Amino acid sequence: MLRIRNLTIAYDHVPVLERINLDVARGAFVGPSGCGKTSLLRAITRLLQPQTGTVDLDVAPADIGFLFQDDALLPWRTARENVALGQRIRGVASPAAEEQASQWLASIGLAGFEARYPRQLSGGQRKRVALAQVLALEPRLLLMDEPFASLDAIARTRITEELIRWVERQHLTVLLVTHDFEEVITLSDVVYVLSQGPGAGIQARHAIDIPRPRHVLESRGHPRFAPLLQELWDELAGADVAGDSA
Repeated sequence: MLRIRNLTIAYDHVPVLERINLDVARGAFVGPSGCGKTSLLRAITRLLQPQTGTVDLDVAPADIGFLFQDDALLPWRTARENVALGQRIRGVASPAAEEQASQWLASIGLAGFEARYPRQLSGGQRKRVALAQVLALEPRLLLMDEPFASLDAIARTRITEELIRWVERQHLTVLLVTHDFEEVITLSDVVYVLSQGPGAGIQARHAIDIPRPRHVLESRGHPRFAPLLQELWDELAGADVAGDSA
């Protein structure tokens, strides 16, 4: 669904990413991180023109969803109205769009919160609304830029569990960037590790051989989880890029 070939991105002639090559198949989680991770996502969505290389997508722009680190909820709209907004923009009548929005909110545990405004929701609840807002558009490719970094451990675990369920059910293709080792092993099928920038490149590729369907806590108890975690740490320590993972 997504193919990147020899991609180089620079600002003021200083390369941020150099010669990036990767393929993302349906149902795969891939997590590049480090210098230039957001630039890579912007190049995929055509918001940024690379200096060299190509980005080939087998989906239309309308089939791409983007979940940011900070939610993009409109403060003057209720949770239901925020989730329905994308369908309204696509021309769906308000009653039908809001009925669908209520169903999405119920599916992620927010039944009864439909009429609340973002300021009346906790951080975890806001993130669930943002997730419902994206999934309601039924994207085929979902891009996520450290979407759960601001949440506490309990909220992050719950939302990750919901995301895994929807991705596996709908066979979504997901490209995730994160600094969290445990998160990336739990979510991903393939992990790409970026080197230290400037001019970051892909220095390693790791297949996550933990079977699906997955659950957050069960995955962390899988015999392969600890060895994979150690492999990622060793990869980064060996390249002297402490603190950055994919």
